Amino acid sequence: MSRLITWARLYLRDLGNEPTVITCAGSALLILSHHQASTSYFRTLFGATYDKHPAIGALTYFYWFGASFFLYLVLPLLISVATRGSFHRKYGLGIGDWRAGLLISALFLIVMLPAVYVASKMDSFKGIYPLAGAGAYTLKVEGKPDEISWKLFAIYELGYLFYFIGWEFFFRGWMLNGLLPKLGRTGALLLPIAPFAVMHLGKAELEALGSIIAGLALGILALRTRSFWYGAMIHGVVAMWMDWLSARSYLLRP
Repeated sequence: MSRLITWARLYLRDLGNEPTVITCAGSALLILSHHQASTSYFRTLFGATYDKHPAIGALTYFYWFGASFFLYLVLPLLISVATRGSFHRKYGLGIGDWRAGLLISALFLIVMLPAVYVASKMDSFKGIYPLAGAGAYTLKVEGKPDEISWKLFAIYELGYLFYFIGWEFFFRGWMLNGLLPKLGRTGALLLPIAPFAVMHLGKAELEALGSIIAGLALGILALRTRSFWYGAMIHGVVAMWMDWLSARSYLLRP
């Protein structure tokens, strides 16, 4: 047993404290997000309290967006403060090389927005977005017809954007930059791709497979620009574009 403890200490010392913290704590946060940040957990917390709320279809997702932002951005920063993390390159919180960031982001979107438009026509994507379904833009009042609400849709999409800010910080800000000093560019770039792809299980197969390429591309973008913000912008815009394409026929209904 003493030899095992000695070996473990030497291994962890050689690996470095921050990669160990990020890998273990990051895995724990992803598990917590699957359970405590889920839309179903909203009912565990609040029961039937909000069942009669006109925006109940969106409220569970507002909870998911907020809880995810906390688990993916706030808690990682608190963990790094508590464990004396290196804050290498400030975990990409700065704007970095904004000229390259805006140019590359524009090129990404020129390719991705038409591709998403084509994907939105495929049967495998129909009915998936918005994730809240009609709840993302519909108010329900007992005894009255459902009301289409642009305001609710706008708030829903804003919450969705905050979700992606947290999501991108977790993978391309905290993980990538925290692993970079010890694992180098290749290790820091590749390691987050596996959990990123796994988090897409349950999505359309084409989207889940595409997450591998997207994870690599967004990681390279974060390394090049020294910022996670451009990946967050791309991810958020693409996701909101898909929501709009899926919901516009209802929102524009006379």
